[in-house]
Amino acid sequence: MKNKALTLMLCGLMAASAVSCAGKGETSSATVETTAAATTAEAATETETEPATEPTTKVTVEYYDGLICSDNMTEKEKKNSSFREFTLLDPAKCFSLGKRGRNSYCLDPKEFESIEKIKDSFHEFTMYDEQLDTKFLAHVITPPNYDENKEYPVFLITDEVYWMEFIPILWNIINDGEASPVIFATLGYEYEIDGGANETRMDKFIFRQDKFLDFITNDLMETISLNYKTDASRSVLFGHSCGGPFVDYALCNSDKYEYQPFKNYIIGSPAFCNYYYSYDGSYEPADYFPDPYAFQREFDYFERNETMEKNVLVCAGEKEDIEVDCGDGDSMVEGTKKLYERLISHGVSAELKIYEGCFHTNYLREMFPDYLKQNFPPEDKTQN
Repeated sequence: MKNKALTLMLCGLMAASAVSCAGKGETSSATVETTAAATTAEAATETETEPATEPTTKVTVEYYDGLICSDNMTEKEKKNSSFREFTLLDPAKCFSLGKRGRNSYCLDPKEFESIEKIKDSFHEFTMYDEQLDTKFLAHVITPPNYDENKEYPVFLITDEVYWMEFIPILWNIINDGEASPVIFATLGYEYEIDGGANETRMDKFIFRQDKFLDFITNDLMETISLNYKTDASRSVLFGHSCGGPFVDYALCNSDKYEYQPFKNYIIGSPAFCNYYYSYDGSYEPADYFPDPYAFQREFDYFERNETMEKNVLVCAGEKEDIEVDCGDGDSMVEGTKKLYERLISHGVSAELKIYEGCFHTNYLREMFPDYLKQNFPPEDKTQN
């Protein structure tokens, strides 16, 4: 039973992200599996129009000069990083860049339509990282009425393949005057890589989180700051599930970097059990983590520092423990609450939100808009 539940947590549960909390009553793991399967079926219907084989006519994707890369990047990394045309809305071009095409994106036709309406705000670029030997796909989404001479906070969302659906929603909240402008940035992988696969997510978020943090801090965020005017003092880093422990790691190791790209951190449903429990026996935790419970000491951050000048939201769904079994460690909700308690015991500016009646992913439909409105109120209100 443990194996089945943790498999749901790391893969199947993510597919249910679009399900609303509204009106949801009691349910079970079986219900979640059915919902995930239905969502997957819808996605399959959407992607039936994508090429099944490589097109006979060569599809050209345009790359643009002008990406200013971080000085921390190697020459090989700079050579393999570039702006290019926005490909997500063109299945043939996605397929030409990788055999998976855009199939791993958890989007239905209506969500592609929503992206189409704001496509002029999307800026796409690829970045290669030599340490990870990985080509990443990133999108910068500028806000309505974007002024290139004005500074904006950056809201970086990891796991692009799962959370791209929220970008049009959040963009329109700003457009409607309910929040002040921010630059959204999403980080995923080139189409040849399955960014939603357990293996991909565990590799970057858990096994090689130190190198992944190097990439995000020194390469990605510095590059974004060189190409757009950004306000790091208000910028945000978000991660969920496997990405939750990574954002916690990023927070608690931020003091090791001269450049500080984030002031705010959102740690969603942190799956800390990945440090000490292999749900399917595919790896031995001790091989990767000589100290698998270092997260419970905040990676010794407070041995190195007296204070943590960051703002942290720790969040989860109230009913996650029905669908997620974390082995012999703390349950998902318990682990989330304990993280919050440890942070405030050190005087950190932290907030805990457990979303009533919600599960592993569906609370994010409420969390994202609420966070945007609360932390980036309309500019006329901030001036009063």
